[in-house]
Amino acid sequence: MSAIALLMGLLLLSYLGSLIVGGKAARGLPSGVEFLGLGLVVGPNMLGLVDRKMISDFEPIVQVALGWLAFTVGLDFGRVAGRRVRAGSMALGIFCALLTGVVVAFAVYRFLVHYPIPGIEGPNVLVLAAGAGAVTAETTRFAVQWVALRSNAKGPVSDLLSQIAASDDFAPFVATGAIFASVPTQGLSVDLPGIGWFGISVLLGAMLGTVTALLLRGAEGYAVWGALIGTLLLGVGTAARFGLCTIFVTFVMGIALAAVASSRRVLRRMVGATERAVLYPMLLLAGARLDPRPLIEVRMLVALAALVLIARIIGKFLSGFVIRGFAPAARPAGGMLGIALISSGPVSISCAFVFALRFPGLIGDTLLLCAAASAVIGELVSTLALKRLLFHLGEERSAEAGA
Repeated sequence: MSAIALLMGLLLLSYLGSLIVGGKAARGLPSGVEFLGLGLVVGPNMLGLVDRKMISDFEPIVQVALGWLAFTVGLDFGRVAGRRVRAGSMALGIFCALLTGVVVAFAVYRFLVHYPIPGIEGPNVLVLAAGAGAVTAETTRFAVQWVALRSNAKGPVSDLLSQIAASDDFAPFVATGAIFASVPTQGLSVDLPGIGWFGISVLLGAMLGTVTALLLRGAEGYAVWGALIGTLLLGVGTAARFGLCTIFVTFVMGIALAAVASSRRVLRRMVGATERAVLYPMLLLAGARLDPRPLIEVRMLVALAALVLIARIIGKFLSGFVIRGFAPAARPAGGMLGIALISSGPVSISCAFVFALRFPGLIGDTLLLCAAASAVIGELVSTLALKRLLFHLGEERSAEAGA
């Protein structure tokens, strides 16, 4: 009965989320940390309304939800408000995300080499270091859109940041897919190197996107949803069976479908309207999954988590320098640009969540906690910094500017 009650609660939360999608005003918080907090409160570490067994029972549903969110990102990848992102802005976004991820991964790896943590040895050191880089690489597009909508911001810097934030999701999805491919599931009858499993992930996503496009020819109404959901379930199930990254496969599926389908504009509108309705229940379950006990039991993990957050801030500051160097329009932003890039959100949480499902224990719990902490810091610091930056540059037109 408790599992049924939780399912009904998630459906209600999904419905409430659908009510605040698509409005002119940005509502809620850009990263959705309020739902992470709600999940933590009702989870097994606080009120216990959602116990660990219940969370485990919902893992298949979580995998599908995460896959759907990645699919929506892939379907609309490289676009902002229906407009194609400029090639230069896309290259900047991907490079800056990679730069941040490499800075974090290197810092974590060096820390673990000098200060080994019991339970994280051998290949697990590389998995945790690379995973930390993947889950901290992005600058969430939700924060930029949230500030722009609430402040009625328009100008070269807000436009550039929107395009960069819409492009840098590529890096964490690909990195997560590569990490999963490098650590194949035990007991498989097929033995392939990491590059082989990565190629299969790309091929599977591309094939599913192409097949979906063929199924959608002439389809209308519920048949469209049937084709989309059916092929996505097939992709998630196949990826999970072989230990591949479900969100990477469905991300590629979304890109392939957008490239092949003639009705891509209609599909983007249909699927985009469901994004936050799926996002809020996922964030609630991610919050319920948060487990601070490893930080209490292994004190060195506290230092490691702090290092991840500091290295991410350094990476974003370096990214700010890179952007100002290649984009003349961003040069008046100065050092505040790096602070504005600190925000993270659903993509980071999604990547951390799949790590928690694939690598339960110290690795998964640590990455999920780091992703959640990064989202909170971005909410407290980056959103306000971005608002003040746009006001300083004269791109914010709201009456609340400077408040």
